[in-house]
Amino acid sequence: MRRRAIMRLAALLAALCLLCGCAPADLNVPGDQTPAVQEETPHEHMVQDDVPPQEEPEIAEPETPEEPEEPSRVSFVAVGDNLIHNTIFRAAKQADGSYDFSSMYAPVQDLIEAADLAYVNQEAPLSGEEPSGYPQFNSPQDVGRDLVAAGFDIVNQANNHSMDRYAKGVLATAAFWKTVPEALMIGMYDSQEARMEPKIIEKNGIRIGIVTYTYGTNGIPLPADKPYLVPLIDREAIAQDVAALEGKCDIIMASMHWGAEYRLTPTDEQRALAQYLTSLGVKLIVGMHPHVIEPMEWIEDESGNRALCMYSLGNFISSQQKRDTMLGAMMHVTIEKAADGSVSLTDAFVTPLVTHYEKGGKNYQVIPLADYTEELAAKHAVNAYDKPVSAAYFSELAQEVFGAFLTGANHTEEGAVS
Repeated sequence: MRRRAIMRLAALLAALCLLCGCAPADLNVPGDQTPAVQEETPHEHMVQDDVPPQEEPEIAEPETPEEPEEPSRVSFVAVGDNLIHNTIFRAAKQADGSYDFSSMYAPVQDLIEAADLAYVNQEAPLSGEEPSGYPQFNSPQDVGRDLVAAGFDIVNQANNHSMDRYAKGVLATAAFWKTVPEALMIGMYDSQEARMEPKIIEKNGIRIGIVTYTYGTNGIPLPADKPYLVPLIDREAIAQDVAALEGKCDIIMASMHWGAEYRLTPTDEQRALAQYLTSLGVKLIVGMHPHVIEPMEWIEDESGNRALCMYSLGNFISSQQKRDTMLGAMMHVTIEKAADGSVSLTDAFVTPLVTHYEKGGKNYQVIPLADYTEELAAKHAVNAYDKPVSAAYFSELAQEVFGAFLTGANHTEEGAVS
């Protein structure tokens, strides 16, 4: 019994020792001084690089205002009748039989070339036949080439002398201008198609449509089978021609051979036609025929349409014998096209020109009035017919007719002067 009790005690001690050797190392047994493990927060083990960067608010760049688009501009000049009397072409004749008019235009060539576009009225056919003067003119073709060499871009041939060499003269003149592509010839046509084709010239991104007419052809009728040769003033035809240009150009100009000779003011008919052209949307009217200067003015119709009208530029060059016919004009205006496509006219003014020639049909020249001296005036051949010829007289006449337009101030389409 005692033996059995001792054996039981030994087995219990063995079991107790076994249990103590197998206990886990982190088991909190009585007397263990190891601190309790704290719970971790989600971010305690994240290093600095693991912290997502904070987005800085974007600072808006100040907007740079867009520079307004510069308008397109075309500077335009126009002169009147290039009326080549026989004394003028004789003075221009060279030893080889050709003709050279360049020295006659030289004093104003800088003014012509300075413009983007320049207009002149050639007051006679250029048929290539023997030249002739008054009353039935035919100018040497060399004059056409010299006009272009002087800087003219637009040459008008619709005037009262267009038919001086009849239909064949018109056809020959139209053929000649096809050999001079540097210039746009208007006013003489070799077919109905050529007559009806819109006449447009483009410069600096501005398209200028042109219509041209003459009041008549000195009693020489247009052939019944060729009414297209020279455009005559006719309101229905004008309306049709202007309508054909709409949508094809930015501005429309009308060249008008009209009025009464040697009259310094426009007739009622000129004024009525100018109003009619303005009502159709024509913005620039260039007139000639009276052989003397007439005023330039702004015109407005009842609908608010506006146009700049030069009633008469006078002569560019001639050998006439009346004192007033020696004073001509160069019209200046700037055509301006804004970014939105609207077109206006600015910088409108006039440069007076003097035709100078001396006894015996010598020394023909076109000279700016500002450069014309009393010494030259004393030599003028017209003193023999209508005197006195003087720079002072021409200055007074120019002031009387053109007034403030002589100042060269900025005459805008609104009529303001700045």
